[in-house]
Amino acid sequence: MNKRFKLLDCTLRDGGYYNNWDFKKRLVNDYLNSINKTNIKYVELGFRTLNKKKIKGNTAYTTDSFINSLNIPKNLKIGVMINASDFLQSNLNNKKACEQLFPETKKTKIKFVRLACHIHEPFEIVNVINWLKKNNFIVSINLMQISEIRENQIKKICNLSTKLNIDVLYLADSLGSLKPKETCKMVNLFKKYWKGNLGIHAHNNMKLAFTNSVAANSNGAEWVDSTVLGMGRGPGNAKTEEIVKYFFKKKSNKINGKVLKNLINKHFLSLRQKYKWGANKYYYLAAKNKIHPTYIQEILFDKRYSKFSYLKIINNLKKIDTRKYNPFKLMRSMDFFIGNPKGLWSPLSLLQNKKVLIIGAGNSVSKYKKSLETFVQKYNVYVICLNTVRNFNNSLINLRAICHPLRILSDVFFHNHSIKNLVLPVSMIPKKIYKLYKIQNRKILDYGLSVKSNNSININKNYCILPKPLVVGYSLAIAISGKASHIFLAGFDGYKIDDPRNDETNQIFKILNKKYSKNFLISLTPTKYKLKYKTINSLKF
Repeated sequence: MNKRFKLLDCTLRDGGYYNNWDFKKRLVNDYLNSINKTNIKYVELGFRTLNKKKIKGNTAYTTDSFINSLNIPKNLKIGVMINASDFLQSNLNNKKACEQLFPETKKTKIKFVRLACHIHEPFEIVNVINWLKKNNFIVSINLMQISEIRENQIKKICNLSTKLNIDVLYLADSLGSLKPKETCKMVNLFKKYWKGNLGIHAHNNMKLAFTNSVAANSNGAEWVDSTVLGMGRGPGNAKTEEIVKYFFKKKSNKINGKVLKNLINKHFLSLRQKYKWGANKYYYLAAKNKIHPTYIQEILFDKRYSKFSYLKIINNLKKIDTRKYNPFKLMRSMDFFIGNPKGLWSPLSLLQNKKVLIIGAGNSVSKYKKSLETFVQKYNVYVICLNTVRNFNNSLINLRAICHPLRILSDVFFHNHSIKNLVLPVSMIPKKIYKLYKIQNRKILDYGLSVKSNNSININKNYCILPKPLVVGYSLAIAISGKASHIFLAGFDGYKIDDPRNDETNQIFKILNKKYSKNFLISLTPTKYKLKYKTINSLKF
């Protein structure tokens, strides 16, 4: 054991992936008091984020006002984690972003900040790191997916960390795929280029989180992460109760054990019974095949998936690059659409020579609602709404479209209480799912859909073939098949820079724009997508 060790507990940050960071105040105070009695000195209380929409619990934001409301023991050093992507996606410059995140640098109780980064990201947030250091925070870079990093990348990040005077370089085994020998090798590679403090954040996919943590420490990693009962994303982490027992075995071990046992019995056993985190064969298979554990967490936690489909989904996921979580790949892994492509309805019967407006879920629809509705009424435009979009005059909607497996399964209640005609690939989905939909004062139109990931789109009279089961592609195929005279879009604002949904949607637009020579895809609201944008007033017919 490396005697130079510092233990850091991050239960309320990492554990929040299960309960939306919504921990009761009483639990938080009991937790802080108990951790303090174990001789752990560092507690990462939660995330801090630039996102102002507070739809999660307190430890997703960990504001100064929340921290000040807690009973924090004097000996504990409190910290937060920030995702580097928050800065990269922000419209603010780095200095203003930091000032927004830390408005009270002189009064704040936060002592350390950990920046969760993919290997390339620290180079893009140098100004952030300098600002944090200048304001006297202990700064750590948490390198994610450490098992996928090459030696030349390690050398570069170590050189940068030395230059920026980083306090701790943390190695996070995001995929949970490292074994003790590999962990030791990785630590030694970093030590070759980095003379500062190293840390380890081990995941328990293969039930090796504790062993990997001890191995890393024995080879020179001074900082070790843990969470109570291993609570954390996917299978969880090294368990605080095991880590404390090992590192403090000569320091009132009985007291430590009793304190943590009482905390666990009082608060965390019931949480584990409810959310069921922990290692199992599915997380093990994910680790072996370099599949991000969030895929498995989603599968296990979502009642729409059956146990019989788990292995089949994992088998399909391992055929594609799933090291980074992308929810659309999960849908592709399900053989949801069955048989050869077919459908019973032709859009030509409704849309020929008509102007069509496809409405997405972006906030711009609300902003331009009045002018959009005037446009629809003035030019007798046929309106197709995606999924459950509600920010448009319902009386002007002609048709709702759904095709994504998750939406077909999850939006049944909404559509069964709507009187609007609905289009979905009836012939292509399991009958037991279609039977969930009730036909009441409306029609359900069957336009087929087949998904083939070959970067091409095939639009036919009664069906289409798409590379992804995206409803925007499905709706555009319907409008094109129906020989609409014009196709307009509204509410396709776009997502954050690194959101995989941007790439998926832009792929659809790119293929269609290339296949149909004229720029027929026109957005009537501002968009980040590669679309032609025109204001409604500039349109001429």
